[in-house]
Amino acid sequence: MKIKNKLSRTFLIKSALGLLAIDSSLAAEDKIKMGGIYDFQAIHYKNNGTADQKVLSIRNKEFGLYTSGNIFVDYQLIAENSNLYGAKISLEHTSVNDRAVPFFLYIESELGRVEGGAESSAGKKMRINGYSASCGTGNGWNSRVIASPSNPYKSSEKLIPYITNFCSFLDSKTRTSLKSDYSRKITYFTPKMTLADKHHIQLGISYIPDSSNMGHDNIDVDKQNPPVVSPKYKFVIKDGISYGITYTGKFQDKLETKLSFVGEHGETQAFNKADKTKSNIKFKNLNTYVIGGILTYEKISFSAAYGNYNKSLTAKEIDLISRNSYVYGYGAKYTMGQYAFSINQFNSNHKKNKLNVTSLGMDWEIAKGLKAYIQTNFYHAKGNYIQEGDNIVKSNKNHGILTFLGTKISF
Repeated sequence: MKIKNKLSRTFLIKSALGLLAIDSSLAAEDKIKMGGIYDFQAIHYKNNGTADQKVLSIRNKEFGLYTSGNIFVDYQLIAENSNLYGAKISLEHTSVNDRAVPFFLYIESELGRVEGGAESSAGKKMRINGYSASCGTGNGWNSRVIASPSNPYKSSEKLIPYITNFCSFLDSKTRTSLKSDYSRKITYFTPKMTLADKHHIQLGISYIPDSSNMGHDNIDVDKQNPPVVSPKYKFVIKDGISYGITYTGKFQDKLETKLSFVGEHGETQAFNKADKTKSNIKFKNLNTYVIGGILTYEKISFSAAYGNYNKSLTAKEIDLISRNSYVYGYGAKYTMGQYAFSINQFNSNHKKNKLNVTSLGMDWEIAKGLKAYIQTNFYHAKGNYIQEGDNIVKSNKNHGILTFLGTKISF
């Protein structure tokens, strides 16, 4: 693993230096691109869980209003040799002001594209998941549903969370909190390489020296509903590698397909939260993958994906119930004029904690850039916890309905 990471790191740095060494002709043209999204939602949430599992708002736990918005500025310099240089920064705001702000520099030429800064990794950008064909919020319900089984003993260190999305450790799961920046990284994408007429592949790789390199080092994964939570330990990934490969193909004029394989590797380091000292327990290194695809024929699209976490960030001394985690999902979307309809299925199993979600969605394109939508999500969860004091495994069930009614404007 160390050899592989060193080779990947060396390749990435040399690729970046190669692009930087391209003929640096004076910029012949510069331009500024601006865009953004504003989303307003009314959300209704009903479940059979305990009061602390209903998380819409403090005073009204079943109904709430939510807003989110972002705007980006992309400044580009186009050189006389057609090489592209630029910088992009995004500003985000939500009802609880809890979003990270991506910002990075980039260089693009016939040799590919290099990005450096606080931005999503190659694997996340290239990933296809089960909600790639969907309406409404897609997988946006993930932060609203039940986070973990309820434990009548209120022992937080005994809880195991549910996996609620096709997650990426190096982009969000080891970030300090949603208010922090993405960890600093350098990313390289190859140009799209032609296999045959209308058939292409592309490769991407990111190197993250330290997943806690984001302005401060108070790593707190508990606040993020990640696939790995340990109230006693904080996790940092050293020499993280995020990679991906995509294939796009067009058959005749009506059938298009895109496939992706993405993964993450890195050395796991665990620290005791109490005193921030390094843990003596050996947690398994990061090693994950997600394979997905989307198929489009005229007005209908199908998407599907499967991901496996290969016992990442687990230890036999800590994870007494199970160390295995996986996720899969699929969906279909049909577009009819101004309207689109979708149905999606999501399933996850995290250390024998199972979550099943069925999503029904509809979009209405009112005008260019203006969309109204509705999405209803039916979920069933069956989870485990360890009874306080005697390590007896207990389980409980939870089910509920989460509905979004929203309007989104993009420009």
